[in-house]
Amino acid sequence: MLVNIIVSRNRVSGEIRTGIRLRLENPPPGVDYRVINEPVDLSPSSNDFYITRDTTTKWFLKALIEPVYSLKLRGLTHAFFLNLFIPRTPWVQEIDQPIFNLFEKYIGRSRKGTLYRLAVKTFRYLFNRDNVVMITWTQWSKEGLEEEGFRDVRVVPPPMRTSFRKIDNEITVGFVGVEYHRKGGDIAENVMSKLPRRVRKVYVGKSPRRVEGIEYHNPMRRDELLKLMAEFDVLLFPTRGEAYGFTALEAMSMGIPIVASNVDSVPEVVGDGGILCEVNDIKCFLDSVKELINSPDYAMELGARAKAIVTQRHSPSVVGKELLAIYNELSEE
Repeated sequence: MLVNIIVSRNRVSGEIRTGIRLRLENPPPGVDYRVINEPVDLSPSSNDFYITRDTTTKWFLKALIEPVYSLKLRGLTHAFFLNLFIPRTPWVQEIDQPIFNLFEKYIGRSRKGTLYRLAVKTFRYLFNRDNVVMITWTQWSKEGLEEEGFRDVRVVPPPMRTSFRKIDNEITVGFVGVEYHRKGGDIAENVMSKLPRRVRKVYVGKSPRRVEGIEYHNPMRRDELLKLMAEFDVLLFPTRGEAYGFTALEAMSMGIPIVASNVDSVPEVVGDGGILCEVNDIKCFLDSVKELINSPDYAMELGARAKAIVTQRHSPSVVGKELLAIYNELSEE
């Protein structure tokens, strides 16, 4: 089976976005993907979530080009996130979060505003079609999209293979986040500054300051990041809002225990593979990280649970069968 797959790129390095890359690397049995780059492909800064000159230009061009480009597409097509293609063929639209979460947590706009209402109305027009199946990654996201009026929404988690982390005598607590405030960079720095000096503290992402004792790294390519994350003993994930959290999932795939925020999709993603704290609860984050670094057996137990979740819920063979069933259903209509 040949499936068109439309790819978009991230705002850091211009690499294919993680969710798309995982689908490409783990196709369902008997499926070949024909990669189509999104027709509006500008600089990585145009892929940001905030409303800027670059992002406004990109969406203006998308509104002009993507509906026309849709006329060229033939056969089953798999597109990702929010776009303005008009589905005229069998179509899978993969979305990571409800639109209200994108507006409130990423763009910083109210769901009561005119722009949000226009967005929901537009995407309902595009995706509520008999030839379209929407897939998302969590039950939380599915319920949110259904509340917004989207009809055929199904949960198909991203595929993820397990791997191994480096184990040595040095204890490393890590944080990864491009957006300083939303990802909780300030919380991570606060917690890390209070940890014992013997603990290595690794901060990957952007920060307006430099705290003594913390090892800072700029945002990096995914392969470099995964190599560094393999050195973590604990992942600190104090996000204030999250569509999904691939950093958490990738840490779980290595058996790294997580201390994460109890917000949006995160509890569903982490499950019993980590410790949850309420948003902005610095004491909980600090106490939980200390508990893990002082109780290696407990940390190993949580890490094993995290890895088991990835094995059971994100197995490429299991996820591939779920996605293949949707492809077959659409192809038969």
